[in-house]
Amino acid sequence: MNAETKNCQNCKKDFVIEPDDFGFYEKIKVPPPTFCPECRFIRRLASSGERVLYKRVCDISQKEIFSMYPADVLFPVYNTDDWYSDKWDPYQYGVDYDFSRSFFEQFKELRNKVPQMSLVRQGFNINSPYVHRVTDPKNSYMVFRATKPEDTLYSYTVERLKDSSDCAYCIGMELCYECLNCENCYNIKFSQESINCRDSSFLYSCRNCSNCVACVNLINKEYCIWNVEYTKDEYFKKLEELKINSFSGIESLTKKFPEFRKKHPHKAINSVKSEKISGNWLSNCKNVTQSYDCWEVKDGKYLFSVFKAQNVMDYWEWGNNSELVYESENCGINDSRIYFCTQCWTGAHDLWYCDSCPGAGNCFGCVGLKKGEYSILNKKYSKEEYEIMISKIKEQMIKIPYVDKLGRKYLFGEHFPDELSLFPYNETAAYDFFPLVKEEAIKKGFLWRDREKRNYETTIRSNNLPETIGEVSDDILKEVIECGEKESPFSVGAFRITQNELNFYRRMDLPLPRVCFDVRHMRRIAKRPPLKLIKRHCGHCAKEIDTVYTEEYAPVIYCTQCYQQEVY
Repeated sequence: MNAETKNCQNCKKDFVIEPDDFGFYEKIKVPPPTFCPECRFIRRLASSGERVLYKRVCDISQKEIFSMYPADVLFPVYNTDDWYSDKWDPYQYGVDYDFSRSFFEQFKELRNKVPQMSLVRQGFNINSPYVHRVTDPKNSYMVFRATKPEDTLYSYTVERLKDSSDCAYCIGMELCYECLNCENCYNIKFSQESINCRDSSFLYSCRNCSNCVACVNLINKEYCIWNVEYTKDEYFKKLEELKINSFSGIESLTKKFPEFRKKHPHKAINSVKSEKISGNWLSNCKNVTQSYDCWEVKDGKYLFSVFKAQNVMDYWEWGNNSELVYESENCGINDSRIYFCTQCWTGAHDLWYCDSCPGAGNCFGCVGLKKGEYSILNKKYSKEEYEIMISKIKEQMIKIPYVDKLGRKYLFGEHFPDELSLFPYNETAAYDFFPLVKEEAIKKGFLWRDREKRNYETTIRSNNLPETIGEVSDDILKEVIECGEKESPFSVGAFRITQNELNFYRRMDLPLPRVCFDVRHMRRIAKRPPLKLIKRHCGHCAKEIDTVYTEEYAPVIYCTQCYQQEVY
């Protein structure tokens, strides 16, 4: 089959469906999409709440809990342990399918009745009540989208972090702070896109380095500052002069380092041990295209933050030994044949348009079914009845599509409509990577919730905090600190320091932060280039290349071959 150009019914831009794409659609028996890849990507991102937690009452125990849902949602919300328990039966909400009405209309009615879990967790949770979308957390606080975080604070989309804080998109890190897209590092701070480094600060794209500060593109180096190599004694003397244990010293390097980084050639694709790829931040991947933040993935396209998966497409977040996943998010752990689903995990298989159905199989349009099977809209059928029914429903979804307020049609083969999302746009990952103001988001059909600005009675302003952690006493635990960017749309206005956090700063010899966690998170995300491929030319051989790095971000860009010749 030849490539085909289509016009996106959302943004009205043309997009191309490649022959391999058609092959995948034929394999899983779905029609090609009517939305372009970027609109599909944003739609998935806007379907999931991220870092906003609400205090509310559990609708089964009546105890106060933290939840990703506020108190005013239409459906019940249960504490995660109660949701997993046998205290309620999701089949009691089952309904007959009405072939005279659109599927998404009926699904919306069902979802507004079935209880949702307050926070998503898998495995064993040890002393980690304030974490969300995590597996096996231990002694961790305000950590989101993580696998096996231990003694970790304020981090997002991480795996195997230990004794670390304020990291994002990192794997296998210990004693690390303010790191982004780093892997297998020990005791590094304020670093990005670096691997196998230790005892260093302000690194960018370094490999196997130790005792280095403010360095770019270094390989197997030690005792370097601003890419200049020193003796051990000279290095530590100059390190003292930089005062990177003080707030002012860190601020000075934070301003100078980006300009220094821009003077060096930048690799067009940040990848490790990967082949036949396009996108960025790919590790041990093969035949993975137009994808970001993936590792150990084979045969994938339009992916974001997926690991250990194969034969997957249009998929955001997770994996962990999963295959044949399409137009889904938050699904993983031995999943297979998952289509148009959200929050389905632990061996889930053969699911269509399901929400929060761990361990379920052969279900269509179900919500909250734990290990359910052969069910439609939470009603159980025999295997034979189920197969006949879903064949009829797929045909009916094409004949009677769901039409949203903007006139966009959702037939069988499209992800859940934007207006069915349970989350305001500004509480989702879509807001992080494709920011919109309130008026734009509403115009595009998304929900919005204004951030509550509480009138905290602050006891100290952030600019009055001590320069170094050595000047801080335990009395800081009693203070309510005014956020240094309290007028920012991301800020909650104020924050406090916890005992574990104070212990971490003392151990790492770091000054106290001046802004709240949400502002720090958005600052980290802003350090990454946009999740969008552009055409540029290698600064050495002039070959045309695809990259996410704009000219403003990286004035000098090299293709992989030229970069290796220059740096290695």
